[in-house]
Amino acid sequence: MTTGVLSGLLLSCSRENASPSSPSQTESIAGVDADANGVRDDVDRYIDTTYADQASVDLNKSVHQYAMAVQSSPVDADSQSLSLTHATERFRALECLMARRPREFHTIFVDLRAQLLNTPSRSDAYLKADDQVKAASIPLLQADQWVTGCR
Repeated sequence: MTTGVLSGLLLSCSRENASPSSPSQTESIAGVDADANGVRDDVDRYIDTTYADQASVDLNKSVHQYAMAVQSSPVDADSQSLSLTHATERFRALECLMARRPREFHTIFVDLRAQLLNTPSRSDAYLKADDQVKAASIPLLQADQWVTGCR
């Protein structure tokens, strides 16, 4: 996979995926994270419900890793250095997800991103964070090393 394709996946953010009926529509960009695990509570519930029947605990961990990385980006969108850190975290998390579910990763990625960026302010902040790093070069791992990005 080339940098351009992966970058396109990470940067393509559409408000069409927003969930207008989500209760978190009126929340701040950060949202509520009562258990302080780095993932909004509404997204935690979505992940745990959507991936509860999956055979692999590793998938649930990978999805949570990606959610944490994406959620951090809009929160720190004003900082170029943090935006670069979070973009790198998103690349590693996406590589991990691709290693765990190579055939399903795109669907998982799109669905989860829609949950994470479910308000105009979250989507705008995410795009602002990506603007902070659009000229940066983030090295990609070779496909046989993607699993090393898993936490």
